[in-house]
Amino acid sequence: MAPSFDGPGPVSPVLTAPEDSDMTTLSKRYEQFQLFDREKTKFMGELLARHEYLTQQRQLMVSERVRDREFVLECQNEKKQYEKWVKNMQRAIADNPFVVVLIDGDGMIFLDEFLRQGEHGGRQAASQLHAAVQEYIDNDALNVPHGARIVCRIYANVRGLGDVLVRSGAIQEIGQFEDFVRGFTRGKTLFDFIDVGAGKDRADEKIIESFKLYSRDYHCRRLLFGCSHDNGYARALEECSDRAELVNKVVLLEGVPFEKELVPLPYGTKKFPGLFRDTKINVWRPGAAFIPPQSSRPIDAKGSPIASSGLPARFPAARSPAEPTFMDSPLPSSAMLTKLPRTPSTSTLDSDGFPALKPTVMNWAAKAAAPPPPAPLAPVYKPISREEVIARNRAGQRVDPPCKDYDKVEVDRIKKIKLCNMHFLRQECPYEEKCSHLHAYRPTDDELSTLRLVARMAPCVHGSACQDIRCIYGHRCPAPPHKTHHIKGTKSCLFGDSCKFPPELHDIDTNVVKTLVIR
Repeated sequence: MAPSFDGPGPVSPVLTAPEDSDMTTLSKRYEQFQLFDREKTKFMGELLARHEYLTQQRQLMVSERVRDREFVLECQNEKKQYEKWVKNMQRAIADNPFVVVLIDGDGMIFLDEFLRQGEHGGRQAASQLHAAVQEYIDNDALNVPHGARIVCRIYANVRGLGDVLVRSGAIQEIGQFEDFVRGFTRGKTLFDFIDVGAGKDRADEKIIESFKLYSRDYHCRRLLFGCSHDNGYARALEECSDRAELVNKVVLLEGVPFEKELVPLPYGTKKFPGLFRDTKINVWRPGAAFIPPQSSRPIDAKGSPIASSGLPARFPAARSPAEPTFMDSPLPSSAMLTKLPRTPSTSTLDSDGFPALKPTVMNWAAKAAAPPPPAPLAPVYKPISREEVIARNRAGQRVDPPCKDYDKVEVDRIKKIKLCNMHFLRQECPYEEKCSHLHAYRPTDDELSTLRLVARMAPCVHGSACQDIRCIYGHRCPAPPHKTHHIKGTKSCLFGDSCKFPPELHDIDTNVVKTLVIR
């Protein structure tokens, strides 16, 4: 049966093809969305990377914060420990303060009135020195705490110094000085008079080492250093002069006036009147020509300069038997003289270097009764007419004949033999069998020439004015000059300031214009 149509049915949509412009627009929009997605993805990646970096930085800061906190806590604990340690150190430094007095007893000598009283004088000297130092602490050293103890150390060659005091008339016998030393040591518990014995520079070395020890000790609040008589301490003091704490701590004690090299040092000075001698001791050998006081050479307990042989630096010329001798007491015979013990090398020897003779009588009445010493004979200048003469240059300075050339190996060999200069070069030695140097030896002529050269290396104490025809020591520096052009009157040789010869014995004209004969 055929369908019937009652009315119109639904209408189907009409499909139309898109135009080109619509496709272009859609493509552009699609590309924009793709670009947006890429930018979004890139942004998200950067955001995640930034977040990760900040997270890492935060973790580092947290770790540092933890470490800082631990460090602060540790520092607080250590601070408490250090504060406690500092208090203990301050308490330890404040405890047991003391003041040290170091004295070179060979040159800084107590007054005669103390020495003559023996042990009682020693005790009295110790008490007065203690009182003088205590007064200095109370009045001048205000930063030294109250109750600081006083320590005193005096170093000297007791036997040698006592011998010098006997010959100078300060005391009658060496035993008096030995009693004085014992009394001084017993006078105060912390006071010591130390005998260093014979030997060159023994007292100096002990004093310098003690100075270094006490100057760096915090308990030592002041160091009084008695060395005004000796330029040898200038170098050690100068080495410490750049340290303000040492300059404020060290005070130089004055006995005799300060030597020229000690004067410019930046240390304070102090003098205790009525305790120490303010002049050096003058000693002259009995039987030698008297030298007036204005031209005499004062010597202290260091003694005459010591030559390389270990003997005194100079000895007298031989005198005739008729020449008068002068002394405060009778002289022993020559036989007795040969049996005398040798004077220690660091003690103050006689001005001629002879060993001390212990006087049997020593009083001022004997001195007053003694005849006046004769005036020294004036030298006579004559033309060269014999071998044993003293040659002089135009300035009147002594010009010795030349020695053999210097040979270090040979010089060192001769020095090791320890020959007696006086025995072999002057055919005399005051110590004879008591001499510590060799006599029983037969040197060759060449060895004698080397020995003469060695003796010339030690300066004569009379300098270029020496009138001893047989003098074996040097009257001018034998070393060559340091520079072609140098300042006259200075130590211009290779050794410079360390040269043993004084400045006036350098650059001496060796042209002989006259000769001097000592009658």
